Amino acid sequence: MVRAENCINVYSEMNPWIDIVITIEPDEDYARAYEVVGKAYEEWFEDTHESDEPISEWIGEKLTESEIKYEMYFKSEVEEDD
Repeated sequence: MVRAENCINVYSEMNPWIDIVITIEPDEDYARAYEVVGKAYEEWFEDTHESDEPISEWIGEKLTESEIKYEMYFKSEVEEDD
């Protein structure tokens, strides 16, 4: 089977550990989900952010609080032999 999904890539140019893809269920409002993810990303980096949880958990909680159905995948790179 093949299906197209809307997704959001969350990454950091300064921290390669932050590189996740969030797929949004087809029946969800993609624009709203994108807004929630963007706001959560900015909040996590703010000085006033007091949680020690990973950014993926923070964003997931914000999507859940907004009642947005999603799946989250983490980037994994395979190192090539020289």
